[in-house]
Amino acid sequence: MSSDHSARWFQGISLIFFLGLTYFSFLLVHKIAESRSQEAFQVLVDQSLISLDRRFEDYSRLLDGLNGLVVVSDQVTALEMSNYAKALNVNDSMFMLDAIGLATAAPEENGLRGNLFALTDSTSQFRSLPSTLQADRFVVEYIEPLASHQMFLGLDFASKPDLLAIAKKSRDTGQTLIAGHFSDIVPQIGESRPFMLKPIYKSLQNTYLMKPQKDDFIGFAFAVLNVEDFFKGLTTAQGRMIEIQTEFNANTAIDNIKNVPATAIDAPDYGRRQSIEKFGQTFSMSFASTPQFDSIQPFRARWVVLTLGLLITALVSTILRVLIRKNQTIAVTIAQKTRDLETQDKEKRSILENAMLAILSVNKSGEILHANEAALKLLLPLTSQICLSEKTLSELLPDMDLQGVDGWSKLHVTSAIEEAEPLIIEVEKKTWFTAEGEERTTLLMRDITVTERHAKEIVEAEQRWNLALMSVQIGVFDIDLERETSIVSDTWLENMQTEARSGCKNPYQEQMVRMHSDDLVLFKEAEAACIEGRTDRAEVRFRVIVANDEWRWIKSDAVVVERAPDGTALRMLGIQMDVTESFKLERMKRDFVATVSHELRTPLTSIKGALGLLQAQSQAEKPKGSDRLIEIALSNSDRLASLVDDILDMEKMNSGNMNVEVNSFSLNEILSDASRQFETYASQWNVGVEVPKPEVEQMISADKKRVIQVLTNLLSNACKFAHSETIVRLTAEILPTHMKISVSNFGPGIPEEFRSTIFQPFSQADNSDARKRGGTGLGLSISRTLIELMGGTIGFESEPDQETVFWFTCPLTDASEVLAVV
Repeated sequence: MSSDHSARWFQGISLIFFLGLTYFSFLLVHKIAESRSQEAFQVLVDQSLISLDRRFEDYSRLLDGLNGLVVVSDQVTALEMSNYAKALNVNDSMFMLDAIGLATAAPEENGLRGNLFALTDSTSQFRSLPSTLQADRFVVEYIEPLASHQMFLGLDFASKPDLLAIAKKSRDTGQTLIAGHFSDIVPQIGESRPFMLKPIYKSLQNTYLMKPQKDDFIGFAFAVLNVEDFFKGLTTAQGRMIEIQTEFNANTAIDNIKNVPATAIDAPDYGRRQSIEKFGQTFSMSFASTPQFDSIQPFRARWVVLTLGLLITALVSTILRVLIRKNQTIAVTIAQKTRDLETQDKEKRSILENAMLAILSVNKSGEILHANEAALKLLLPLTSQICLSEKTLSELLPDMDLQGVDGWSKLHVTSAIEEAEPLIIEVEKKTWFTAEGEERTTLLMRDITVTERHAKEIVEAEQRWNLALMSVQIGVFDIDLERETSIVSDTWLENMQTEARSGCKNPYQEQMVRMHSDDLVLFKEAEAACIEGRTDRAEVRFRVIVANDEWRWIKSDAVVVERAPDGTALRMLGIQMDVTESFKLERMKRDFVATVSHELRTPLTSIKGALGLLQAQSQAEKPKGSDRLIEIALSNSDRLASLVDDILDMEKMNSGNMNVEVNSFSLNEILSDASRQFETYASQWNVGVEVPKPEVEQMISADKKRVIQVLTNLLSNACKFAHSETIVRLTAEILPTHMKISVSNFGPGIPEEFRSTIFQPFSQADNSDARKRGGTGLGLSISRTLIELMGGTIGFESEPDQETVFWFTCPLTDASEVLAVV
């Protein structure tokens, strides 16, 4: 306890020492940084004062030049004054001064009231006159630029006592002086404008004498100053690093002017206040640092030092704390380890007792040392005794080999309960040794009787499924699109006439190597459309080459059964069947139909020709009643010929040989022909045909013969299924790129169950009325194929016992001309 107390004292003293050292370093760095900042600010102040001195000297030299111009010239004209101002660029330097000018002492004679101007050759001249000058009268004679300062001409200094006093002082001492704010001299300017006066004497030498001769005085060269702009732009740092404010004390007596020492500004920023005397006036100047100047000063150094000091103090304190606690931790750890061991023992026992797995602990001889609750429930059916401690492992699990290697094993044991199902137990053996070196074995056991029974049932079901697939020769494939692997059934391998190869992860993909090149493109397109979600199923027929260079037809049907949340296909399931024989039968059927149809057409043509000749004979030559028989024969011949034509068209459609010849022709012509042809046919069903004449003549691009064939199918159906004494309408509507042609009637309508198959071959409504009206069920199927080949679409709208409309579209001719019907 004493050692711990001493360590804490040492820690406290060390902490105080390092905190004191940190604070001392903070103050020292702060003082150094502050000193450097003050020096940097003083440099900016000194640069500004030097620049100000130069600016005053420049103004003095400017007035010296004007002084010299007056002295060396016999007479100064307004033009010379203007040229001198232009040479100095006064107009371009308005930030330095407003104007320059000349003022003279007013003469006493000739009634000129001090005006020294004399008019010579219409030009104003400034020249020395022999008259006696008034002692206290000074008048402005010239000023440039004249346009903006004309109000100063003729200004008499005597109107302002302070201005006159400074002018007399300048004349008597020969000094260049500044007269203060005199905004009331010329109220029109609205602002104060100090005058900078320099006396002019007849001899330049008098200008620089300590006591110039008053009798040699001529006048003043003066400059009008703009105080607000005068102190701007002294240095490049002004405005960025330093701000300068000036107070001009114009009321200070000329004899009481003195220099005021620089004093620091009482402000949080860096600053100075200083008064300077220039040309007889006192200027109070305030210098203050800007935020930009403050931001670049090294004031952060003190905080860095303070932070480092605190970090070092914290580090030392932490090290000391760690050292102090180290001894405490050792003692605490020993006590904690003891408690942990006790806790772990209790915890393990709790886990063993509550574990879902049956756990047995046995010694080397097989005696059961411990069994948890799950083990009791599992093994009690194997024995008639309640306590397992009196049993050995060999009595309960005779097939269990304790001397074998560790690992999993499966045991089949017989229950002691009569008529009970034998148990299948999965056992994991783990051998370990105690601290004394005694061998122990832990057994983890699980009853898998139900699991094994279910697995057996699954295998049997799979076998039955495979037998069913084999009986119908349907091969099944399952594709993992994400991992690019596949599983195929034995029937699939038989259909593809190939064998399973070990190590092949994607047998489904291998079939593409043996696929016919013409079918491979269609196969990939159908599969990609299904995977991308554009179609629900991937249905396609393709050929694969097998032994003896034989090509077999395979029908494939697959669907995507699993997709990711973003829609990506993950798994595809499908079937494939060998349809070679059925494909051959289908081809034979098509060939038979085509042959029969062609063979029927020839005798039909002869029969129709013979009937036509009989009908053309005179009535006298024909037996009585023969006309009706000939009419019936011709009607049925036409019906049979139409059926043959439909069958031939259907055969062309199935073989892909249906062709159309697209040309441009007038729609009105087709509508008129259809109206005339169906008037007689419509009268047979007691209905009328109405064809509204279009307002404009429109050209369409289609096969004229095939369009008439489609109209014939639609109009005949409309007449046959219309209510008696109703009207069948044939109309046309112009769309942006197509012409829509519609056939409508009023009849029973199309049954709901028949609508989905109405365009399929040999499809007819299953009712007695439809059967009585005849037809093969091929017309609408052929019509849809023809319209789609010509680039159009076909459809219908129908309601029971209401109007039924069948429509189709044909493309408009690109260069068609729509002419108004006159």
